[in-house]
Formats: sequence, C-alpha cells, structure tokens
Amino acid sequence: MKSETYPLMMPADLLGEVQKAAKRTNLSVEDVMRQSMWFGLPKLLEESSGNQVRPFTAEESRLAYRTPNPEFDDLEHHCASLPKRPPEE
Repeated sequence: MKSETYPLMMPADLLGEVQKAAKRTNLSVEDVMRQSMWFGLPKLLEESSGNQVRPFTAEESRLAYRTPNPEFDDLEHHCASLPKRPPEE
C-alpha cells in the first residue's frame, strides 16, 4: 500500500492522549493516529451528514435582505460606479 506523509499539528493535550493510548496499546503513536482515523471517520461522516447548510426560507430571506447594512451598501454603490472593462476577445 502506498502511503503519504502529512504534517499534523495538534494541541499538546491531544498529543498527550495519543501518547498515552500508544503506551496502553503497545502501538506506535503513528499507528494510534491511523487507527483513530479509521475508526473515527465513519462516525465523523455520520454526524456531519445532517449539518449541511440549508437554503433560507422565504421569511428568512425577506428578513435578511430587508435589513439595511450601510457598510455593504456603500461598497456596492462604489463597485457599481467603477468603469467596466471591455470584453476580452
């Protein structure tokens, strides 16, 4: 099996937990991390599948776009006043 190496930054407390697990299981730190990914990936996918962004309802859309935002409005007017580039051929 081809493997690739990825540098992985993790908080010191999590690294400590991984090192404890390695000692307890007599595995290397690298093997503990690989096994954690194999066992944890299905759970991650299961839990995140319901957290997809849903579109606004009609009422939420009206509320969001009806609320003025002076900073954005100024930017929008500024951008609209900029000269347009001719289309590239």
